[in-house]
Amino acid sequence: RDQAPPTPEPRAENGMIARYYDLYTKNNDMVGWIKVYDTVIDYPVVHNAESNSFYLHKNFEKKYSAAGIPFLDYQCKRDGDSDNMIVYGHNMRNGTMFHQLLSYADEGFSKTHKYISFDTLYYKCYYKIFAVFRTNVGGVNEFKYEQFVDAENEDEYNAFVDECKKRSIYKTDERPSYGEKLLTLSTCSYSSKNERFVVVARLVEKTE
Repeated sequence: RDQAPPTPEPRAENGMIARYYDLYTKNNDMVGWIKVYDTVIDYPVVHNAESNSFYLHKNFEKKYSAAGIPFLDYQCKRDGDSDNMIVYGHNMRNGTMFHQLLSYADEGFSKTHKYISFDTLYYKCYYKIFAVFRTNVGGVNEFKYEQFVDAENEDEYNAFVDECKKRSIYKTDERPSYGEKLLTLSTCSYSSKNERFVVVARLVEKTE
């Protein structure tokens, strides 16, 4: 991986990773932690089961913030058990939140940052990138990737993976197999109106 091997994490009495439990007690909407090594992407992830708009402009303390905070799609299971865990973050011009996600437009960057860490409250999870693409919301060729959360069957799963790989800016040797959990990171791209920049990865390691 792009980072050191995982070390055993201290645990709270309920089994939760201790450093996440401390934050969870302050906001029980917290579902995990997203990190891309050697970038500023290193944040808690929250989840509101009713709407994606709740944390659009709120911080971890639920106070107004233009930058918001990375949040899990409201359709996803907060325990990480959805087929596709979709996490949104703002592309802030000051370089924070998911701004550096756009570095994945460079194939060279992708080769040195193949892995994304997205821990749940109980497990350390590592995902390996297999596709990077752009799509225009409302465009004639829009890919509604955010609608794929849980596959009804193998065909639906494979169709989503095929579309991601077909649209990818560059090719990778990675291809998820049916049953493997996926992670989709999404942010706004300013190269055209209503464009989204999307990075998709497959779960390759899950440890306690």
